[in-house]
Amino acid sequence: MFSIQKFYKTDITILKDLGYNVALSNSMVDYLCFWKYDIAFIYFYRYGLIPAMLAKLFFKKVVFTGGIDYLDREYAGKKSYTTQKLFFILCNLFSDKSILVSNSDAKNIKKIRKSLPPSKFPLSFHVINYENFEYNEILGKKKIFCTIAWMLRSENVIRKGVDKSILLFKEIYKLDPQFRMVIVGPKGEGSKLIEKMISDEKLGNAVTLTGEIDEKTKISILKDSSVYSQLSIYEGFGIAAIEALAAGNIVVHTGQGGLSDAVGDNGILVKNENYQETSKKIIQLLSNENLKQKMILKGIKHVSENFRYNKRLDDFKNIFESI
Repeated sequence: MFSIQKFYKTDITILKDLGYNVALSNSMVDYLCFWKYDIAFIYFYRYGLIPAMLAKLFFKKVVFTGGIDYLDREYAGKKSYTTQKLFFILCNLFSDKSILVSNSDAKNIKKIRKSLPPSKFPLSFHVINYENFEYNEILGKKKIFCTIAWMLRSENVIRKGVDKSILLFKEIYKLDPQFRMVIVGPKGEGSKLIEKMISDEKLGNAVTLTGEIDEKTKISILKDSSVYSQLSIYEGFGIAAIEALAAGNIVVHTGQGGLSDAVGDNGILVKNENYQETSKKIIQLLSNENLKQKMILKGIKHVSENFRYNKRLDDFKNIFESI
C-alpha cells in the first residue's frame, strides 16, 4: 500500500525532500529498534497506538496523521464511533503533533475536545502533483463518466459510493447512449459486487473496470473524461476528486467529510438519490459550453491555489521544525 496509495507516496516523498531518511514499516516490533529512528510518523489512530507508546518509551518524537473517518458519528455508528473516539484520545496522549487533513476531521474532534490548539493539531490538506494533472484543452473531452476506488473490500466500494455512481451513470446513459463509464481501481471482493451490479443493470457494454493501472494511465483517463463521480457516504479527504478537478472534470459529489474541502463549491453537489434529476443537470451543463468552461476553469484554479505539492511540503517543514 505504500507504493499504491497516493497519500502515502506523497508524504514519503515530502519527508525525503525535507532531508529525512524514511524507513517504511507495518510492524509494531520495528519501534523497539530505538537506535534506528528519531521520529515515529504514524498513519491513523488505532493500530498506531502501540507504536506511539513504544516510541515514547524510548523518548522519540511522535507525529500522527491521516483521515479519521470513524469520528463521524453518523457514518460510523455508535460502536465504531466509540472505539475510534477512545483510540484517538489514547493516541494523542503520546503524540507530539496530530496533523489533521480536513476541516471535517477538526469539526468531529471538537466534539470530544474543548479546543484544538494549532500547535498540537496543525491542519494540512493532502496534495497532488498538480502539474501532472493540469488540463488545458477544455474542448478535447470525451463522453466518459469516471470514478476511482480501491475495490479489494466491499465495504470500501459502498463507502465510496461506486454503486450509486453506477445508478447515476445508468440515467446519463439513457439520455446519451454515447457515454461510457470507466471505474478505476484494483479488483477484489468489492469489484465482484460491482460486476454483478453492472450485469443486473444491463450495462455490461457501457462500463469498463480497469483494474490496477499505473499513474500515467490514470491521468490519461482523467484528462479524457468529462465527468468524475464521488458519491461517497463519507470521505476522509478526496484526493481522486482533486485530481479529477485539476484534469478538467465536472465533479459530481456528496460533499461528505473531506470532500467539502477537496471540492468545495466546485462541481455538482448531490444531496439525494434522485439520479434522474442529477443526470439531467449534468447533461444540460455539458451542453452549455460557456457554463461548462467556467466551471472547469474554476475547479482547476481551486486545486492550483490549495493543493499543490509545495503546500504540504512547506506545512511539514514548519511542523517538523517545531517539534
